Amino acid sequence: MAKRKDRISSDCPIIETTLTLAIATLAIANLAIPTRSLSSKMRLMMSEIEKVIFASELVHIGVFRCPPGYPHFSDTGPIKGHLLVFPRTGVQITFAGGEPIIADPNIVMLYNQGQCYRRTQLSAHGDRCEWFAFAPNVLMTSLQAYDPHIAEQPERPFRFSHTPSEAHCYLRQRMVVEHLLRTDIPDQLLVEETMIGVLDAVLYQAYHGRSRYSVPLRSHVQRGQRELSNAVQEELARRFNEQISLTQLAHLVFCSPYHLCRIFRQHTGYSIHQYLNQLRLRTGLEAITAGTTDLTKLALELGYASHSHFTQAFHQSFGLPPSRLSTLLPRVAQLRKNLIA
Repeated sequence: MAKRKDRISSDCPIIETTLTLAIATLAIANLAIPTRSLSSKMRLMMSEIEKVIFASELVHIGVFRCPPGYPHFSDTGPIKGHLLVFPRTGVQITFAGGEPIIADPNIVMLYNQGQCYRRTQLSAHGDRCEWFAFAPNVLMTSLQAYDPHIAEQPERPFRFSHTPSEAHCYLRQRMVVEHLLRTDIPDQLLVEETMIGVLDAVLYQAYHGRSRYSVPLRSHVQRGQRELSNAVQEELARRFNEQISLTQLAHLVFCSPYHLCRIFRQHTGYSIHQYLNQLRLRTGLEAITAGTTDLTKLALELGYASHSHFTQAFHQSFGLPPSRLSTLLPRVAQLRKNLIA
């Protein structure tokens, strides 16, 4: 096999720790992402906002960039395949017959094939995300470790619509995507094994992480509290780089600060400050991978008091300082020449 160009440094601790999981097997057919159900006009329009950047027998990876002005922004059709989706911008997603979900960089969306949904704009950038589709043998084997009865419903393997996105998991999938965008000959083993590790981490969080803060509630109470949490998430998605107080947020949702803190943590798994901090850090990560080098200016734009405050928070969350990430991902001319802006 030809050598890769611009190889990601092998001493990166985040990448090294992902190369640990063996690929499980199950004797069922490989995944083929269907497109024939779409009209030729719709396929042409989708090609303008979606691009596959990696495809192997185990995993397909794609980028999705849907600007607010796109004619079908609210409805781009049913999901094609069983997907993990990592949002880069905040957007409201409502599954058919379901409640609205604030899909921002702090969560992972889980879509079953054929899922219908509607999209509502929150960010001026529209809907920007990456999706990952795994072969059924990989997906089903991974799920069986957490749900022994999953074989009974292979057509709808994901029981949850979304789950919190841990910082290390977000960074690992972003490193994979950047690797694919920055090299002509990607390291297939690195990509496949890293993403199987990400899949397992996401499923663990969905099945075990949720139980730490999910409390059974009566439906009408649960709906009201979910709406309250969503309203705060929307506000944070729009104003994450501003200074905002707990009192301001409580007034926004007509709730006492005490109850707001309790309800938000119950429905998101984060304190409000943790949630806000992760939005800032993940936006900062995007800026660095896009080529930003002035970290002091970036820190202030994100809402941090200083460069050192940003660096400390970034290192604590992702395991390396932002300056280290900059050296691992040097700017490359025409980095995204084939990627929809």
